[in-house]
Amino acid sequence: QEDFDDLCNLPNLTETTLLENLKCRFLKHKIYTYAGSILIAINPFKFLPIYNPKYVKMYENHQLGKLEPHIFAIADVAYHTMLKKHVNQCIVISGESGSGKTQSTNFLIHCLT
Repeated sequence: QEDFDDLCNLPNLTETTLLENLKCRFLKHKIYTYAGSILIAINPFKFLPIYNPKYVKMYENHQLGKLEPHIFAIADVAYHTMLKKHVNQCIVISGESGSGKTQSTNFLIHCLT
């Protein structure tokens, strides 16, 4: 089944197709999906080898959506927008208890530092 890395590209956007797409991507170990410029992360409850310096470098100075969705892409866009426009940036991390907010924050900080 085809999956879409940006939910805005779904041919038929309904709650069912949205959830099916997220499930399909999750089963392929693709825990990140865009909804426009918003990143949706699904906690895999296990370590995935997608958080090393190679990935930080890969997402460096790339336009959002050019590469597979990743939290490093969000961090990089915020950082470069701050440098370019000289305006503070904010990344909001939201979710239920146990959804991975603290881990996501750690990955963001790792990428930015």
